[in-house]
Amino acid sequence: MALRTPQQYLESLKDGRVVYCNGERVPDVTKHPILNICNHWVAMDYVMSNDPRYQDLLTDLDEEGDRVAFVLKPQRTKEDLLRLREVVKLWARATFGKPSGAKFVAKDGLNAVTVVSRRVDKKYGTNYAVNVEAYRKYLQKNDLSFAMGLTDVKGDRSLRPAQQKQHGDFYVRIVEERDDGIVVSGAKAHISQVAACNELLVAPCRAMREDDKAYAVAFGVPVNAKGITLISAEPEVEEGVDLFDHPIAGSVYINDALISFDNVFIPKERIFLKGEWEFAGQVAYMFANFHRLSAETYKAIELELFTGAAALMAEYNGVERAPHVRDKLTWLAMYTEAVEIIGKAACEHCSSEKDSDLVYPNPLYANICKFYFADNWHEATKFIQDIAGGIVATCPSSKDYFNPETHGIMEKYLAGKEGVSTESRLRMIKLVRDLTSSYEDVLTIHAEGSLEAQKLSILVLADFERYKAAAMRAARVENVKPHPLFDNLPAFPPKL
Repeated sequence: MALRTPQQYLESLKDGRVVYCNGERVPDVTKHPILNICNHWVAMDYVMSNDPRYQDLLTDLDEEGDRVAFVLKPQRTKEDLLRLREVVKLWARATFGKPSGAKFVAKDGLNAVTVVSRRVDKKYGTNYAVNVEAYRKYLQKNDLSFAMGLTDVKGDRSLRPAQQKQHGDFYVRIVEERDDGIVVSGAKAHISQVAACNELLVAPCRAMREDDKAYAVAFGVPVNAKGITLISAEPEVEEGVDLFDHPIAGSVYINDALISFDNVFIPKERIFLKGEWEFAGQVAYMFANFHRLSAETYKAIELELFTGAAALMAEYNGVERAPHVRDKLTWLAMYTEAVEIIGKAACEHCSSEKDSDLVYPNPLYANICKFYFADNWHEATKFIQDIAGGIVATCPSSKDYFNPETHGIMEKYLAGKEGVSTESRLRMIKLVRDLTSSYEDVLTIHAEGSLEAQKLSILVLADFERYKAAAMRAARVENVKPHPLFDNLPAFPPKL
């Protein structure tokens, strides 16, 4: 099958899936005014893949000569990673900093199970790697959108999956094994775009112990499978959203849904992990390694938008030459470019696994990039809000601006610098409000892993032996652990 058109993608969502939004069952997600925001955002993947201007970047010909999405092919070289960065950058720039979700997150989960399935097969003689590759081919040939179901709801965080007291379904688990497959129950939370996707790739979100083995499960399943219920995240906007007032929230509704699995049957050919508990944490770890590229790349593009809005608000308010504003804009430019270059460096110095021919960004650099972005976001928010002014919180609606009875008042009193239209200033104010909402603040801190998760990874991955060797040489302390970078250096100061 050739690449799907946006219309074919939307038609594929009319499949009887069970979706709830704002307290009501949604009979057809393509006709729901809020869910359709997500649908049309995800559809941008299909819009751009069918555009001749972008096909050379976004697609490749497979061995049968069919054009398939490049992101669904395994990335095996540094050049593949750098190309993937350009794909994510294009997606993000086209959709206001938030890449289309058709294949954005789950592709990284697919690569994770590709790596780990081979390890499991090697140890236990299972057939998971064949299942994974068949699933990859199925996704490619049918040009499917798919979501990544990683985060379990967890219940009591102090207890492991098998220790939960209230019930056993705080993590997705196997409740029945059959000759033809398994039956699973449980829940996943914060699962982006799933109501707008065809398939769902499910994997464990943490390391397990032997008594947790029922929870060590990974599989692919259609979103409309019997027993799956989706409860959509509360939208930031309501029906009839005005893109003047909500330029981002009205265009990008990520729909981080709660997914309930109530005795869902998974055929054996779609199973990628089934009780091999010691590999559960490896799937989550490998997902993070692959997903760092996606996360850091779109964040760099989001900062382009953010810093541009700050610079324009400074101009529109006539304060672009004020020393404190110039300091803030300088900081924002450094922040933007640092995230871009650290993310690129992680790809330039990519890593690989001995059990796989796939590559992923350097984990140390990638975690530093993610932490740097998230840890500085609130400072950036403070700066742009300071530059824009209190009007960000108190600006009247576009309905008032375009109301003939109040238009003149707003046009007169909400104007800024001479030569800048009042409408342009108001539109930029609304953009700043969307960019600095509480939703964006929470998303930045928790998406793709918390700050503490990054710090822990950095601590484990940092080359402290190199750092210590440098310090001992300068202090003239004997190093009992020889280090190749320092042991053969000439004496300093030299004896001339």
